[in-house]
Amino acid sequence: MTDKGLIMSHVEFSRNHLLHNLPESLANLLFEAGEVTSVPVGTVIINERETLDTLYVLLSGTVEVFLPESESRFSPVKLDEMGAGEVCGEYGFIDSQPASASIRAIEPVEMYGISFETLHKFLDRHHSVAAIVYKNLLAILVKRLRASNAELDLFNFPQ
Repeated sequence: MTDKGLIMSHVEFSRNHLLHNLPESLANLLFEAGEVTSVPVGTVIINERETLDTLYVLLSGTVEVFLPESESRFSPVKLDEMGAGEVCGEYGFIDSQPASASIRAIEPVEMYGISFETLHKFLDRHHSVAAIVYKNLLAILVKRLRASNAELDLFNFPQ
């Protein structure tokens, strides 16, 4: 990646939801602990039921979150689309369980990845960062839960 590309990636990284209210100097340290990669359209980044070891931050592009066709599912089920600033793999980071859905690039995607192990060690060393990151993770998860609740509410009919 060119220096200009890395600088742009760093700018996008510092704007993501996970780092909201994190001082720039600490965001820089966290950025240096991970890796930026480019992903072409159609690439499955996360597979449902796969054990994860990396947390991803989308820097550019769009991904779709879906449940793939399976023995118990006759066709894929699209759950959501996510773009720059969104986080993927956070469930596995928190509970060490396999992925609950698959994620595929529907546009060229640039993303930052950091291994769970590296991130846990970083947060153990930087308690002020940990407080901010976990608070932001909670806000991300609550936002997604509220959106799911609103979707489910569409299935209720007035009596």
